[in-house]
Amino acid sequence: MKKLSSQKIVFSLLIAACILFQVPAASAFSLNDLSSSAETAKSAAEGASLLDRAKNVYSGFYDSTENLVDAQTVTMSLLNPDEGAALTSKLGDINSGSTFTRLVNLVGLSESMDAETTSASLTSKLTKIITTPDSFGKAKKVYDHASTAYTSGNNSVSEAKTLYTEIKDFIASPSSKGISDTLLSGLGNYSDKILPFIIENGPERVKAAAQIAEAFKGFL
Repeated sequence: MKKLSSQKIVFSLLIAACILFQVPAASAFSLNDLSSSAETAKSAAEGASLLDRAKNVYSGFYDSTENLVDAQTVTMSLLNPDEGAALTSKLGDINSGSTFTRLVNLVGLSESMDAETTSASLTSKLTKIITTPDSFGKAKKVYDHASTAYTSGNNSVSEAKTLYTEIKDFIASPSSKGISDTLLSGLGNYSDKILPFIIENGPERVKAAAQIAEAFKGFL
């Protein structure tokens, strides 16, 4: 009888020991799991913030280029009304296609007007054309669009350079491994195509905006 009681006591102690051993292990697993989830959430938030900034850079540069194109088409309408009207009609085709395609097409349209709207002889030509209240009103409109294009374009190009490096570093870091494929793909689209395009083509668009604003400044 005593032997049976001893066996029960030993068996109870073994069960208690197993329970005590399992509790710390479970707690450790739970803490590790929570820590991993927190890190993943932090990485996802960082990636989402980078993507939002990239979208803002795109929007800022797109709006800047739209303002530049508006300034250029009005300038062309002053220099050559027929050609200006034809260029204005092309704007309707810009809003089709992907985000990147729309940006490329808009920049291409702007570049096609550079020769006329940024030439050294522009001011002398305008002096002969801007002589009526209507033409002075158009000159004011051109200046406003060009000035806006310069300011926002300059800011967008500067931010694009900074953001390009930040996104590349983030994608290459261990932090990016836990984020969703959709978020990672979105960041890659901006760092591989859109931001490099802005960095490469933005400075010339900003320069064109500055030249046009300077040419029309004297007619305000």
